[in-house]
Amino acid sequence: MGYSTELKQRPFDIHCQDANMKTILITGSNSAVGIAVAKALTTQPVRMALHYHSNQTKALGLEAWLDARAIPNKLFRYDLTQAAQAEQLIQNTLETFGAIDVLINVVGPYVYKDILQVTPKDWLDDIDLNLHTCFHTSHYALDALRQSRGHIVNFAFSGVENTKAWPMSAGYGAAKAGVVALSKSLAVALAPHQVRVNVICPGLVDDENIASEERQQMASQIPCGRPIKPDEIGSTVAWLISDSPETMTGTLLSVSGGWEY
Repeated sequence: MGYSTELKQRPFDIHCQDANMKTILITGSNSAVGIAVAKALTTQPVRMALHYHSNQTKALGLEAWLDARAIPNKLFRYDLTQAAQAEQLIQNTLETFGAIDVLINVVGPYVYKDILQVTPKDWLDDIDLNLHTCFHTSHYALDALRQSRGHIVNFAFSGVENTKAWPMSAGYGAAKAGVVALSKSLAVALAPHQVRVNVICPGLVDDENIASEERQQMASQIPCGRPIKPDEIGSTVAWLISDSPETMTGTLLSVSGGWEY
């Protein structure tokens, strides 16, 4: 069962009704990319609903960073592969903040396993975590997003639009291809309601857990000569939300240094 953290006594009003302040819901907010996205968005007036499922330490670290800068925020812990918990996340976000202006679906772990060794459970886990989570949150947020004329930002990977063999990540690749199909379909269906849907497609992302030898191996594959930094993805999302054209919807934005998976 999912749960949300209790509100703390903070030096800001979490219910602030500033008309220029956007309410942003980020799923997988405690990942390296999720944290970078959240931090990049603080250059504009925002309230943040921050979803996570595991690794509470990183979630609390992001919460503390935002608290120190007086950014209204609240943590929510849910398993978004479960439709009922996704519905609760949306309901609790609306109860807390009163609106959802932007839904950013960062959640979706990369799984590296030979397709010949993948079990039915492995396959379903890949699809559940990378595709169904996006559908669940988008579905339950539709009314709120139509009301706010909001924006959905989903995540895939650079090269997802090309049909290739992905024998070491077939489930992940299939799920992210599904995310693109879902996003494009939502973009067309929601355009009359002035709701935008776009997809960020990162390349190989630098991460603090990557050893220097592996980082060098990654860099040799990338035309620009290095992995992508999470901050670069964060700044791209911030631009997409605040400065991109109102007619930009159904778009795949590659942040990859010229690399495609």
